[in-house]
Amino acid sequence: MAAGKQGSAQVVIQYDDAPGGTLRNMTAHILTIGGIKKEAITQQTNPFGTGNEAHTPVGVTRVPDITITGLFDSTLTTGPHVVFGTPDTDPNGATRTLTFTPGDSKTFTMETRLVSYQVTGNNGNLTAYEAVIRQAGDGVWS
Repeated sequence: MAAGKQGSAQVVIQYDDAPGGTLRNMTAHILTIGGIKKEAITQQTNPFGTGNEAHTPVGVTRVPDITITGLFDSTLTTGPHVVFGTPDTDPNGATRTLTFTPGDSKTFTMETRLVSYQVTGNNGNLTAYEAVIRQAGDGVWS
């Protein structure tokens, strides 16, 4: 794929179906995925007598929680109800891998924990789901 702008048809999203499980292509079941971003943790460092805030990096980065939404589907092994349906609760359990490829062969990979899953029904609309995943390891672009 050529460098430059990419459309939603080039996006590929994969997620493990359980802690330490099988990486599944979830692309066809996802309508939105929250921002994939890394941010530096900073400490406020402005001294007394200043009229504005100053911040200094502390040498730590994080990836904020990522929200994934789509239409409810209970298809065995690949449906979002099966893959996202059970939040991770074992403190000694394996992590789940997320890969996000927005196009141009660039891929963001991160080890995560699935922290919540909800199903919503709205009159006159298809049943939907929302899953939230949280960083368990460093997110890296390759």
